[in-house]
Amino acid sequence: MRWVLYAAVVGVFGAGCKPTCVSTCNRYYAEEECDARPDGIPADEAIPSCIAACEAAIDVPGPAPAATDPRFLGTAPSPTAGELANEQEAAAWMDCVWSFATLEECREDLDRQFCMQVYLERG
Repeated sequence: MRWVLYAAVVGVFGAGCKPTCVSTCNRYYAEEECDARPDGIPADEAIPSCIAACEAAIDVPGPAPAATDPRFLGTAPSPTAGELANEQEAAAWMDCVWSFATLEECREDLDRQFCMQVYLERG
């Protein structure tokens, strides 16, 4: 659990306060943050899986998602889980996760899938 907090601090401050895959995945899934883990997947699995999926997308150039794409709006339910196809989608997803002003707001809205869950499927 200590590595999660350390990774979040390093991720936020190491990137000049811009969201990173590490800080965003920790915000989304960590129990002390928004705590919106998929059913049956503990945080110590969901967070590294999310980071891997997000960082893989960042390495792929591509177009920005449509402004109305429900996966990245933060105002309506999106698909339960999804895949980030490219760097622009990863950026839109990070913006979505960080769009909630309070932990209570993100816990409620992320639990209702207002930003899609990102993680690698168990194989």
